[in-house]
Amino acid sequence: MKIYLIRHGIAALRETWEKPDGERPLTDKGRRRTEQVAAALCRLGVAFTHLYTSPLVRARQTAEIIRKKSKIHKLEETALLQDDAEPDALLSLLNQHKDNAVLGLLALLVSGEQSPFTTFKKAGVALVEGGLPVQAGGCTLRWLLEPRILLEIAQGKA
Repeated sequence: MKIYLIRHGIAALRETWEKPDGERPLTDKGRRRTEQVAAALCRLGVAFTHLYTSPLVRARQTAEIIRKKSKIHKLEETALLQDDAEPDALLSLLNQHKDNAVLGLLALLVSGEQSPFTTFKKAGVALVEGGLPVQAGGCTLRWLLEPRILLEIAQGKA
């Protein structure tokens, strides 16, 4: 099973945002960068069978951009991807698919621990692979690409 973890794009600053945090949208730069990341994923031949998002506005906007570019028809929203969700709760969701809170989930899948072991920039993408059933610590991190590398790929420079 291949699991792509995509962090949401650049959003409005928390410090200047006056509404609830869950309503913070992507900035124009965040949208452009996410579109470039989506183009890079297509160029790399990444194909999704399922696409999930948290209910956060910025996450949903990021997922919609990825969905449109990758031509996947269905986008599912789940509270299991919210910041306060327990990453191990997402394992049952992943195990529903026999065909194919992001930092904590990445750490849990690869190391079996929920403590992050790396940085994961906004609009970054990680590929994690593992067997079924998906188990904590039972996956391998194949790659973790920062947005600037993905931009180079989208532009044909890498």
